Amino acid sequence: MFGKYDVYTTVESVYCYRGTKILRNKLGIKDESTLKAAENEIVSVKQYSLLINPIKGRFTKNHLYSIHRYLFGDIYSFAGHTRLEQISKGNTTFYPPAVIDKELKKAFDYIKSCHRLTDFKDKEFFDALARVMAELNFTHPFREGNGRAIREFIRVLALHNGYMIDWSLANHNDILEASVLSVDDYRALIPILVEVSKKTIDK
Repeated sequence: MFGKYDVYTTVESVYCYRGTKILRNKLGIKDESTLKAAENEIVSVKQYSLLINPIKGRFTKNHLYSIHRYLFGDIYSFAGHTRLEQISKGNTTFYPPAVIDKELKKAFDYIKSCHRLTDFKDKEFFDALARVMAELNFTHPFREGNGRAIREFIRVLALHNGYMIDWSLANHNDILEASVLSVDDYRALIPILVEVSKKTIDK
């Protein structure tokens, strides 16, 4: 979410090759456009495989981190690990590393308290799902790949509740805009979530 390759830090990033904004990667690529293309290709294949075999879990921090590790582990050493530096994108400054675990706990405690959102139906369900997605987006626990990992987590959470999400049904820019607006009001994500969701079972 919030765009790609436009991350800002207050100091030179420990995740980037010295003197550049290019993330250190397992492929040894030091050209930004080449890295972006390679990342997109690899992650797209991983995303497709998850449509067939989603990563199972209890919708906890470990579940989200396992998804991120699977999607990005072939590219980045930091995959599945909490970021260690302050970052921002556009006009949005995300939580500092020191409070990420605390903020994530709030989101996952909410999921648990609502029995993985099974307590809700229809409009209430999408309100709850939007709340979770907005909180995870604003926490932005990873150095890169937050949006894709969070969207997969939300897709699996919706599937658990009888809804199939197809993110391709929504315009990427609309998803981005809703994500930015959700910093101030999580309900901005509700129309997008309704648009991309199809009910598969009666709750």
